Amino acid sequence: MSESQQQAQEMSLIARAFDSDLWHSFKESKVTMLAGIITAFLLITSFAAPLLAPYTPFDPGSISLWAADLPPMSVDEDGNTYLMGTDNQGRDILSVIMYGMRTSLIVGAGAIIFAAILGSAIGLISAYFGGWLDSLLMRIADVQLSFPAILVALLINGVAKATLSPNVLDGAMMYILIFSLGMAAWVPFARSVRAAAMVENQKEYVLAARIMGVPVRSILLRHLLPNVLNPILVIATVNLAISIITEATLSFLGVGMPQTEPSLGTLIRVGANFLMSGEWWITLFPGITLVILVLSVNLLGDWLRDAMNPRLK
Repeated sequence: MSESQQQAQEMSLIARAFDSDLWHSFKESKVTMLAGIITAFLLITSFAAPLLAPYTPFDPGSISLWAADLPPMSVDEDGNTYLMGTDNQGRDILSVIMYGMRTSLIVGAGAIIFAAILGSAIGLISAYFGGWLDSLLMRIADVQLSFPAILVALLINGVAKATLSPNVLDGAMMYILIFSLGMAAWVPFARSVRAAAMVENQKEYVLAARIMGVPVRSILLRHLLPNVLNPILVIATVNLAISIITEATLSFLGVGMPQTEPSLGTLIRVGANFLMSGEWWITLFPGITLVILVLSVNLLGDWLRDAMNPRLK
């Protein structure tokens, strides 16, 4: 395929995407469009924090203790302006929020991706093989549902803290949180994928693939998986907000991200220590950011769930 043909094909895919029912449904809802704009803005500002942040909050050479505990809209002796004030270490709150939001998004999205992969694999295997394996996997899922997600995450974090040294723990805390939150969130993916795959498993194209001797892995990945992607996408979007909230809760409780690489939950916890002394801005602005982020992601998840529900069309 020539380069011009490839570009024409890409343009055709883009045109089809903007002419799809999903895009028209998105445009018809002003609330959803606003949530999408806010989410896109927060994503851009967080992942482009090294370029957009007014200051580098985690560089000791750029932090001045003389600028500590400044209220919003303050100007220090060097003429630096702090729109949201500074914390007890002299770090700019706006810059810290941008970096912390990026950490929250990475942990939340990483946990959901891990949960989606694990849950989808279990759901596909359970639906395809059935029998005792299906019963065993679903009973494990039932046991998992009997424990709150935050309790599972606390258990895994406790095991990690007991087995790893403090230096290793701080560097690996992001991966530990992703693993623990993912292990707590795989059940909805497994159940939904299993239900959808059981329907597809009885269709002629799957039966024909079995008769032709197609390998099981190919049937699962090339035949069943593409036809159960809709529920995976919907569950992932809805549970992303829950994952972000759970990570913030763990960090607020002191078992999440360290202060050297804080998330929004860590910032709220640090600010809560100074709330009674009148330094309200240290915890207020991260809290507002977390609420706006979770609310916008939730609204997008609700819209996507309704848009992909054939019964509502």
